Amino acid sequence: MLAKKFRLPIQNWFKEKKGAIVRKSDFFAVKTRESNLPFSRYGVVVSRKVSGFAVRRNKIKRIIFNFIRLEKLQETSGRDVLIIVSPLASKLTKQKIETELKSLLTANR
Repeated sequence: MLAKKFRLPIQNWFKEKKGAIVRKSDFFAVKTRESNLPFSRYGVVVSRKVSGFAVRRNKIKRIIFNFIRLEKLQETSGRDVLIIVSPLASKLTKQKIETELKSLLTANR
């Protein structure tokens, strides 16, 4: 799991109305904003539309946070990144989720 200091407080994301860069795929939307921190923070939103079962939603979150940790994406310069999962992503395997995220997040660097 990603350390707490690298996780984005999602409530604060929606309060601030600064402009964000948005990249979309069929399975994810990635919103990125600059921050003044020396590291990047990541947040994941998995709505109930993705799966009615909390176990499945939490598994998707764990896969995403683990991918970020293993790729050491939090070590890049200050960015706040919000990953929104679409309902189609519930049918993806772990490998497919990682390849989709890699294409979206590395293009965002």
